[in-house]
Amino acid sequence: MASRWRQVIHFKHVWLFGLALAALPLLGAFNARLAVTRQLLEDEARLQRAIDYERSRAQRLDDYERYAGSDAYVEGWARRARMVRPGEIAVVPVMPSDVEEQGGSSEVARLPRDHVFEWWAAFFADLP
Repeated sequence: MASRWRQVIHFKHVWLFGLALAALPLLGAFNARLAVTRQLLEDEARLQRAIDYERSRAQRLDDYERYAGSDAYVEGWARRARMVRPGEIAVVPVMPSDVEEQGGSSEVARLPRDHVFEWWAAFFADLP
């Protein structure tokens, strides 16, 4: 009787061992699918962030396009270009003549000429 139990136990061990061998490729395939799924989810999150960024960028560009077509933008641009409305008088400071005669050889002539620089030079005749 004891040998029969040994045969049954031995048969169960062989059966479990065979089942484990058959399950290994299935577990490997399952693990590979989990890795692919994780990668796809990461790609989806990355692409969703890129989509959100591009949508916000498109919204900013649309807002800027509307602003660029507005009267406020046109007036600001015209003021920077020293244009005036009818009836207005433009006040533009005149740079010292010695700076313009040097023809760009001095450090003053190489600086960008904006409103602040011109007014500073007109009042103080020196670099800011």
